Amino acid sequence: MLHPQNYRILVVDDNPDILFLLETVLTGEGYAVEVASNGRSALAKIATSRPDLVLLDVMMPGMDGYEVTQQLRQHPQLPAIPIILLTAYAEVDMVKGLDIGGDIFLRKPLDEAVLLARIRALLRFQDRIEGRK
Repeated sequence: MLHPQNYRILVVDDNPDILFLLETVLTGEGYAVEVASNGRSALAKIATSRPDLVLLDVMMPGMDGYEVTQQLRQHPQLPAIPIILLTAYAEVDMVKGLDIGGDIFLRKPLDEAVLLARIRALLRFQDRIEGRK
């Protein structure tokens, strides 16, 4: 059985309202949540303390979610962190996001129940891979 309090999720989005909403939903479920407002900050936080899962906005100024995903997947110490890519834009290339290493692609506005179910599924899968219970 999944116990949310045992997991840390990093939420990355340049929109402060989305950061607040996701942080509120996830902490309400019992997850430990950290936030970053851009890709560079996210990479720095991940290098300091590896999260169990990353919720990552695709369209951000500077370093976008594709580049963050690519850098995470190329880092030899971090290949297994589950990444859920998020976007509000219809023209975003979902195939590209999945091909470079995103695990799931969700469109905003997010369905809270679906988001939480996807998070639980990825964390359960990650636990099986790493031999955790």
